[in-house]
Amino acid sequence: MRRRWAAPDPSQTMTQAFFLSALLALAISPGVAGPAKAQALDTEALQPPQTVLVEAPASTPAPTLDKVAFLTALARIEADVKLGVLFVHDGADDKAVVHFAAPRAETIPVIAETLHSLGLVDFEARFADLEAASGDDAVKAAVKQALRELSKARLKVRPTAQQKIQSIEAQLVAAAALFNPDGLTEVADFQDAWGIVMVARDQIDLFARGKDSTLLGRTPDPALITGAQDLGALVDNVMIDLPDPAIPVPVPFDPASITALIAELAVLAG
Repeated sequence: MRRRWAAPDPSQTMTQAFFLSALLALAISPGVAGPAKAQALDTEALQPPQTVLVEAPASTPAPTLDKVAFLTALARIEADVKLGVLFVHDGADDKAVVHFAAPRAETIPVIAETLHSLGLVDFEARFADLEAASGDDAVKAAVKQALRELSKARLKVRPTAQQKIQSIEAQLVAAAALFNPDGLTEVADFQDAWGIVMVARDQIDLFARGKDSTLLGRTPDPALITGAQDLGALVDNVMIDLPDPAIPVPVPFDPASITALIAELAVLAG
């Protein structure tokens, strides 16, 4: 049984990780391109003096967007999509269905208000399409659209480099929490953790190569790029150590290597 997601307060595995990235690259065209629309100007100071007093109902200010928590939730959704793709390729459709259904059941409700405030009105519908897809072509098309929707959401947020690193850190904290360091980790928890680490690895790789198009319109500090490049080797080692995500029995795994990676990310985030 999967744990419900909440907002954050051996070589074979590596071969599968790289295969999954290649599979997705072939199946999915590039995400949404181009800069996000500029935020609306604050025009309050440009209003003329009021000559007539009109009593208006009090308005509720829009909630402040927690970019780190929102990005972490999007990464959790991406992890489920990628796990679903992996299990479809393995012919394990029953496992794929669980992961394709998880975003709408677990994560999207947590961020629904934020999605609405950002104008992402079709976000949930794309994941409903993914749940309903049947057959290779339909699944491929639905995965493509779901990942495009994730790209749109990230482009809307436009995080700073530090916020992106903090989000990757939060993702790995969530992954580490799924492991039982004193014994065996249940299959569902291990699969979820594997998917989260996989997404974090991909994000570190994009960041380290200066290819993260979601960042706020400026190039990250070169020191952050160098730090991310160093972290890339560490997260690759974690992926090598993780057993196959399709393993059908509880998994013994000490998350110490993930904890060490979290500590390095915390330093890099500042």
